[in-house]
Amino acid sequence: MPSHLRRLRRRAAAAVAGAALVALAVAPAAVAAEPALGLDTPRITADGSVTITYAAGEAVHAKNWLGVYRDGVRPGGPPSLDWRYVPDASGSVTWGPEHRAGWTRGAASIGPGDYDVYLLADDGYDVLAGPVDLTVEAVRPVEPAEPKPEVDGVSELNVLTFNIWHGGSRIPDGAREIADILRETDADVTFMPERNDTPADVAALLGYDHLLATGTGIVSRYPILETGTVGDRWSKAVLDVNGTEVVAYGGHLEYRWYTTYLPRGYGGAVLGDWPAGWDTWDRLDAPVTDVDAILAANLQSGRPASAAALLEDVRAERAAGRLVVVGGDFNEPSAQDWTEATAELFDHHGVVVPWQTTQTLLDGGLVDAFREVHPDPVANPGFTWPADNAAFPTSELTWAPEADERDRIDYVFVAPDDRVAVRSAQVVGPQSTIVRDERVDDDSADVILTPDAVWPSDHKAVLASLRVCDEACLPSAAPEVGAVVRCLAGTAHVAVRATNTGDTAAVVGLSTAFGERTSADVAPGRHAYQAFSSRVARVDAGAVTVTATVAGRAPVTVHEEYAAKSCG
Repeated sequence: MPSHLRRLRRRAAAAVAGAALVALAVAPAAVAAEPALGLDTPRITADGSVTITYAAGEAVHAKNWLGVYRDGVRPGGPPSLDWRYVPDASGSVTWGPEHRAGWTRGAASIGPGDYDVYLLADDGYDVLAGPVDLTVEAVRPVEPAEPKPEVDGVSELNVLTFNIWHGGSRIPDGAREIADILRETDADVTFMPERNDTPADVAALLGYDHLLATGTGIVSRYPILETGTVGDRWSKAVLDVNGTEVVAYGGHLEYRWYTTYLPRGYGGAVLGDWPAGWDTWDRLDAPVTDVDAILAANLQSGRPASAAALLEDVRAERAAGRLVVVGGDFNEPSAQDWTEATAELFDHHGVVVPWQTTQTLLDGGLVDAFREVHPDPVANPGFTWPADNAAFPTSELTWAPEADERDRIDYVFVAPDDRVAVRSAQVVGPQSTIVRDERVDDDSADVILTPDAVWPSDHKAVLASLRVCDEACLPSAAPEVGAVVRCLAGTAHVAVRATNTGDTAAVVGLSTAFGERTSADVAPGRHAYQAFSSRVARVDAGAVTVTATVAGRAPVTVHEEYAAKSCG
């Protein structure tokens, strides 16, 4: 049946149901009333509300409930968008997209569209009455956002990977909070794993384009020219960045076979012929330190195969002359993070693991934007999981409560090209994290951007700022860098001096294991200087990172080592 005829027929049925509710008031007591459901209006605006009146007839139960579904969705299939118990024999409740108090939210937000309302029996899916049609109309359309303008042949492209945790439905007005976070981070393209329909709602609030394909949505300030998928894990959108075509791939890879928990002494839902307990999320008798076994189990997750399939598509797009960015929640750490330097940190228990998924992308020529800017995994671990979230108990934020499970599992990768340059990269989200079931402040050199909006996720996000150039992105001049440990009042300080060797003022960033500093408008021949306190008497040998950026040019990064020194 054509959808418009189906809805007309159901509207007639709804009118009968409404008449039945009126009849309840005058029906003789001896006559058992049938369950009924009605609305005081069949149409509301997105900021309005409707009164839903119900009667359970002889089927009164403490767990009868009302459900709001998308048009045509039957109870027992895809979940309701909102629901609430109605234990009384009859009554009325109020509902609207912005009036959801008392309802259990299944969707972060509800926008314009056609919906069905049902009265359902005893915490199940037996229909007592309904569906009754309800149409939500837009208050006013949001004007499409204008792309950022090109300046001197250079366009800004800020890429955000943001796992939005059940579509942002864990907090009130999740889509609106997510939209505010995109505004605060100035994100131009956002990858949203665990999407539900929320990317569409966020895009509507911002006037952006969007794609709903696999488990990862894509929201873009720049126009989307083409869409597609790679396998069942990667969403693909071709963006028009002021005339330059950029292919954006967003993915959410398999969460089981979470083998990063094995060295921490926990199972990771590692299914198959493996030792007892690996197939659970429970604590094991001891940490697993057999790297070959860890990698063999990790291979079964399908994540490395997903990365290999992605690379085939990436190669074809690059051959066609397009730029490429990749982002998502990989549910796997980085091969650049589980190194000799971190082997005794973060409950790695001495293990060095070349995790295959990121290694596949690195071997395929892609660049991890965060590690490009912050190469030291000790000073800048860049943890994205687990994130603290003050709205939830730690029991909802950790899966390995007696371990240090912190990892960087959310990424932005870039395919190298003369026309694109990574300007900066940072973690976005709460300042604190979870370690052994305790909320702790981040004590690394990472500078975490914390938005004012309510954080909706159990992940932190990662933001990479790129420059897209019409032709080659000219590099900034490499600064002259010196680094030395100095003793001040018995405390070791890492002193960094960076001289601008170019002919134009530059923004100079200094990064050490003990802090970061950015100096704007450093004139040619002038220098940026900072002595970073270690707060202890001795520091081991290490390295500093200095980045110089001139407007309209690609940043250049210099790493300078310093020797160990004791001030005691």
